[in-house]
Amino acid sequence: MEDKFIPIIKAKKIQEKEVILDPNGFFIIELINNKIRVEYYKNIYKKNKIVSGVINQVFTGNKADALCDTISNRILNLRREHYMYLGRELLKAQFCLEKKEKYVQGGC
Repeated sequence: MEDKFIPIIKAKKIQEKEVILDPNGFFIIELINNKIRVEYYKNIYKKNKIVSGVINQVFTGNKADALCDTISNRILNLRREHYMYLGRELLKAQFCLEKKEKYVQGGC
């Protein structure tokens, strides 16, 4: 068997100012009536800049994994970083739901 060099890469958090907004849309996550509610908005552009959004789909559930699976199968072609952000936020929302704590959606 041949030895291969496998790089070990140190994790680094991207600064918010370095985040590239997803050209396809954005999510609003809230806890409502003992459920996680995820609203997906398609971007509205004016002069090639995102200025707002229009609601496109709404997802509800109480488990982050089920919401992630459903959303990733319904909302295609997002930036991969956006899916990862969504997963982190949905886990945070699930934790708050289970602990009966207030959930505040974080930035990028």
